[in-house]
Amino acid sequence: MKVSKLALGLALVAGLGIAGPSLAKEKPAAAAQAGGWSPQLGKNFRNAAAPLQKAIQAKDYATAQSLLPAAEAAAQAPDEKFVLGQFKLQIATGANDQAGQQKAVDEMIASGAGPADMKGQLLFYQGQFAYKANNYPVAIQALSAAKQAGYAPKDANGAPTQDLNLLLAESYFKANQVPQGLAAVDSAIQAEKAAGRKPPQEWYGRAASMAYKAKLMPEVAKWTRAQVVDYPTAENWRSALVIYGDANHFDDQTQLDLMRLQRFAGALSGERDYYEYALLADKVGLPGEAKGVVDEGKTKGAYNASSKAINEIGAAVGAKVAGDKASLAAAEKNAASAATGRAALGTADAYFGYGDYAKAATLYKLAIQKGGVDANTANLRLGMALAKAGQAAEAKQAFAQVTSGPRAELAKFWTLWVDQGAKAS
Repeated sequence: MKVSKLALGLALVAGLGIAGPSLAKEKPAAAAQAGGWSPQLGKNFRNAAAPLQKAIQAKDYATAQSLLPAAEAAAQAPDEKFVLGQFKLQIATGANDQAGQQKAVDEMIASGAGPADMKGQLLFYQGQFAYKANNYPVAIQALSAAKQAGYAPKDANGAPTQDLNLLLAESYFKANQVPQGLAAVDSAIQAEKAAGRKPPQEWYGRAASMAYKAKLMPEVAKWTRAQVVDYPTAENWRSALVIYGDANHFDDQTQLDLMRLQRFAGALSGERDYYEYALLADKVGLPGEAKGVVDEGKTKGAYNASSKAINEIGAAVGAKVAGDKASLAAAEKNAASAATGRAALGTADAYFGYGDYAKAATLYKLAIQKGGVDANTANLRLGMALAKAGQAAEAKQAFAQVTSGPRAELAKFWTLWVDQGAKAS
């Protein structure tokens, strides 16, 4: 994820509104500084800090550095230590001393003083420094505290950003606390949506990638699906389903259901996808579906029509189609009289492969009614058939019945496809 460039250096001083605190003796009507804060500075500190401030205003940072020890010795009260930290920050910024900037910010926070509305901002910068130094535990602590303080970063134009949430997420990821990092990304996305803005696609991809590396498979499904919700391109559908399939190592039947969705979402790409789909369909005994996939890819120009491998599988399954089709009537009759729904399920699969989705739906319902089959498989395929038959509401009802096993998350992908306007064919 892209996080805005660390707002350090002069931007840090400007962002904190540090133009130099007033060292005048306090009066009842003394002007308050940022956030309504009026520092209580003793005489000794004011006397020591006055020449220091003068040197800073003249940009004579070498002289200012030499005057620091006297001001440090005089800074005893919390307000004095905070103001001293402001001076140190200005000196470090003028000298382009990032380590000095970090130390100054740390000291300002440690003082416990300063404007209340500056606390979150200081913590945010402290977190940035810690992240840049690869000190991720400190970055997490500081950024979390900044978030709790209600700090919301803005860009150079004053527009709000999600830099805090994103930097917090990256800190968690670097510290191998992936679930917490994913939660931070989710916070960034929800905040963007609440503000009426569309979160960048890369945020979803980053979350899915980290979940995949951490082997958090339900999270992989969640994030790849979330990306398709906001960016429903064929490329994103393919990426989501391929990553999801690779992460779960499905058996042949479940992998076939995944590749079916890939096909209907227009997310098959190139010879390999079509070849593997056809090979798998043939392997589970669905030559009609295998042949249909080969022909579809050829018609779309998805692969070289002279490819030896794809032509061989096409010829092999093509030789089985006539006999397979001729057996369907008898298979359907047997399914109706069978004691369990296994024959109905198998026959429904065959009709589905030939594109007769209405007939397939009828037989899937029969399989569920008779029992003796895996309910999650039957309901998922019933939903698929209903969706392809143009019965979206009924399809979603069937998908909702898929509540466990490897198809539970897959049913959510199918439901998403239906919600995005699945087309019957």
